[in-house]
Amino acid sequence: MCGICGLWNLNGLPVDPKLLVKVRDIMSHRGPDGYGCVLLDSKGSNKPFMFQDIDSMSASRNPHSAFDIGFGHRRLSIIDLNTGDQPMSNEDGSIWIVFNGEIYNYRELREELRRRGHAFKTASDTEVIIHAYEEYGEECATRFNGIFAFAIWDSRKRLLFLARDHFGVKPLYYCTHNNRFYFASELKAILCDHTVPRELDLDALNLCLTFRHTPSPWTLFKGIYKLPPGYYLSVTPQGVRKSQYRKDSVAIDRHFNEEQWVENLQDSVEAAVVRQMVSDVPIGLSLSSGVDSNTLLALMSMHSTGPVKAFTVGFAGREGEVKPSRQSAARFGAEFYEQVIASEDYLRFMDRYLWHLEEPIGNESAAAYYFVAEMARQQGVKVLLNGQGADEAFAGYGRYLGVVYGKWLRLGTIPPLRWILPRLFAGTLLGERYQRFLFTLEATNEEDRFLRFYSIITDEMKRQLVRLDIMAKMDMDLPGRYVRDQLAQAPEGTVLEQMTYIDARTSLPDNLLLSEDKMAMAASVEARVPYLDVELMAVAEQIPGKFKLHGKRDKYIHRKACTQWVGKEVTSRPQIGFDNAVDLWLQTQLGDHMQKVIESPDSFTNTYLNPENVLALMQEHIERRRDHQRLLFLLLSLESWYEVFFRNKS
Repeated sequence: MCGICGLWNLNGLPVDPKLLVKVRDIMSHRGPDGYGCVLLDSKGSNKPFMFQDIDSMSASRNPHSAFDIGFGHRRLSIIDLNTGDQPMSNEDGSIWIVFNGEIYNYRELREELRRRGHAFKTASDTEVIIHAYEEYGEECATRFNGIFAFAIWDSRKRLLFLARDHFGVKPLYYCTHNNRFYFASELKAILCDHTVPRELDLDALNLCLTFRHTPSPWTLFKGIYKLPPGYYLSVTPQGVRKSQYRKDSVAIDRHFNEEQWVENLQDSVEAAVVRQMVSDVPIGLSLSSGVDSNTLLALMSMHSTGPVKAFTVGFAGREGEVKPSRQSAARFGAEFYEQVIASEDYLRFMDRYLWHLEEPIGNESAAAYYFVAEMARQQGVKVLLNGQGADEAFAGYGRYLGVVYGKWLRLGTIPPLRWILPRLFAGTLLGERYQRFLFTLEATNEEDRFLRFYSIITDEMKRQLVRLDIMAKMDMDLPGRYVRDQLAQAPEGTVLEQMTYIDARTSLPDNLLLSEDKMAMAASVEARVPYLDVELMAVAEQIPGKFKLHGKRDKYIHRKACTQWVGKEVTSRPQIGFDNAVDLWLQTQLGDHMQKVIESPDSFTNTYLNPENVLALMQEHIERRRDHQRLLFLLLSLESWYEVFFRNKS
């Protein structure tokens, strides 16, 4: 796992090596084990020039006058520790690569490419990508089962080629400004060039406030974009072309019966875990009490030569995960490490959290993964497997139950229940879910219905929250068009089957996976997600929704498949996840901090929002009249992000 970056002066002017090193080294946390740069001449008149840092550059050569392309790389050594350094080239130096991630099927691909006449000088998956590109061109990414973001310079075609993995586990940002094309694993790397403007994209802010994350390809910085999952970019002096390599031709298979799906899943899950255990360094597990990570623990224990190291966090005020996780670790003979996070820990980490996260999201548990990864790093673990992706693949969220059993939930809208229930559950999460259900019932068409499923605030709340002069500059129809585009790509099927498909390509990469990657890499640890293995997901997404939600049981087919490894006691447990206490902390110390921050005249709230309405939301939450934790945490994240990247310009 690494940090990658690059610059191409499309006007032919030379790349500044000092800028390239600065861009690379602001991501040193992503790769503390090694680093390198290469300068390239897009016209092919000069041989590539490799160096590590400015002091190591040869005084006998003056790269300032020759090279208009630069690649930088920070390495976290996981596979092929001795010969996998980057930037890396092919045999004749006509192709160069910087790569972040892991290709789990690289050994099989290497043998296939050898049979086609390719020779290898390393044992790394990086070199496999180079030869796969030579053999398959822009379609090479379709061959990879892994998590990846990479950039290739093809001197013969004078082409810069970039690709991101199927489900967006690894981030990749890009920007074109003043005839210069930039790419990097992190936003802040692009912002190292102070000529790149820091301007808030108001349309992206509209999306962020609607969905509590900023969907690809947008970021909150105007002109800086995320390459969407399953896409590649082709950059030439004539321009930038974005294309989708991932073939989203998912078709629900309604021929198999329940037992056949269970057998298919068991084979696929075990194979995925074994594939993702490939490593030349110690690996561990982010453990919770649920079926997903317990299954990973069981399979890792079966296929490991020693005890698995497992890591869990709890929250002061809510420590529900720790005890059952400790029991699971003991059952499978794992080495167990735990930590309880207090509100003071969150508060101290908040600015650093947004410096690493770079994109504010309303995910209150996101910061917790840093504490998990930091524990792992202290124990010498560089790779952490986790259960992310199973909820999208197998319908594990409460909103899916609401979709399937909506007709029964409508009974709660019959008078006088429609007036009694909101008062009875006021200030609770259940009460907020009921309010959201009422909101979705008012939809007038399918697009509007899905938009309401995914929105965390109503249009009326947004009008109260955002200043009128700011809202006038927003494209208010953009969230609806975005949802319409996602629906157009979804498979034919039930609403549940469409939702799980859309979630795996939107909120999963742009919220959960984004925060997980950034928090793990903040501690210099690689996060792996076996449930998003390409071959496993190909099976999971064909399973009909009726096997995913069965009666009141979420993830039914997944739980049944995993019973052979963890038993019925674990598979019957309700999902807890990192059950944070942010809703309580917002009523005390975290809320006090937020109130002080937004009172500043140049705060994000005072610049773009209506402060009195934000304070009213906080008051409702403090008095437990409404549960606004998701929206308030998003606003607190926006404040911290604005402080880091605009007021302090980190």
